[in-house]
Amino acid sequence: MTYEDQDLPIGCGCEDHDLTPPSGAAYTNASRRRFLRSAAGLAMAAPTLLAAACGSGSSSSTGAKQNTGAGAPTTTGSNGGSPGAPSQPSSASSTNGSGVPGPETADAALLASRYDGLKPFAPAPPPPATKPVNTNVDLPPVISHIPTDQKICFLTIDDGAEKDPAFLQMVKDFRIPITMFLADCFIQDDYNYFTQLRDTGYCTIQNHTLHHPDMTTLNAQRQLTEVTGQQQKLVKNYNTHPYLFRAPFGNSNKATQEACKQNGLKAICYWRATFQKQGFQWQAADKKLRPGDILLAHFRGPKANGKGWPEMHELMTNLFRIVQEQGYTFARLEDYV
Repeated sequence: MTYEDQDLPIGCGCEDHDLTPPSGAAYTNASRRRFLRSAAGLAMAAPTLLAAACGSGSSSSTGAKQNTGAGAPTTTGSNGGSPGAPSQPSSASSTNGSGVPGPETADAALLASRYDGLKPFAPAPPPPATKPVNTNVDLPPVISHIPTDQKICFLTIDDGAEKDPAFLQMVKDFRIPITMFLADCFIQDDYNYFTQLRDTGYCTIQNHTLHHPDMTTLNAQRQLTEVTGQQQKLVKNYNTHPYLFRAPFGNSNKATQEACKQNGLKAICYWRATFQKQGFQWQAADKKLRPGDILLAHFRGPKANGKGWPEMHELMTNLFRIVQEQGYTFARLEDYV
């Protein structure tokens, strides 16, 4: 049995949200699920709504102070670039498919000094002319990896609770592609932070529901409300039309696929490894990356979680180190799905 064919446990990766709604109800963690290549045929769970850990009243967007990146590192590197802007290499910049400089143009000396010896990532190989994930099917497929023989992986970051200015600078410094699956309950206190990440040219925005419920506890109409409501929020706030979806906790069923289809979402994306405080929660027994693995991290840190989580840029430094040590680089998920 191949790695791709194994019935591997996804693991929600969300054990430490630790967010309490105004009512004081404890945040309810969903049980772990086993990955199914297709969600069609999954039995509907009891239609009891998950406690609204991040309900729309948890933080007011009215009059919320916008995070403009103040406090991010302003070191410009040896090239003397302006504070807050991606450091510019002395040689001619190559660009990726988004028209922005690729990771191979990052300032190696700056990365090594600012991020504990890390180096620039290698450029991802050109994506195939035909995307390897077929979305021209009746219902959006459920995927956790991308079929490829290249040593690439895909970084996805969920929720949006922590808004670390230094991570914004980190994205500009490393110049790697990141797919953000955002839930409105986490981002509504500072939509602008994710505008800034999007505007770097390296971060894309996809749908992760309005209130972060376990979708399998909701009936079809409530699932549709979660997906449609967030799709509308993302279009309004970011002028973007997401086409990928991630169900909270890695729990979805056929009704989730139907809700995605009605909103023009082409695939439900899960993962093969989750990054936690101390490193990856692996699905592979040998704790190694495989070509095409989708990686899951969260916007986490001491302000949002308060259980010993480091700042977001420190968490990502640890993740980047493991990926580099295993000889992988990052590619853009949207180039393959």
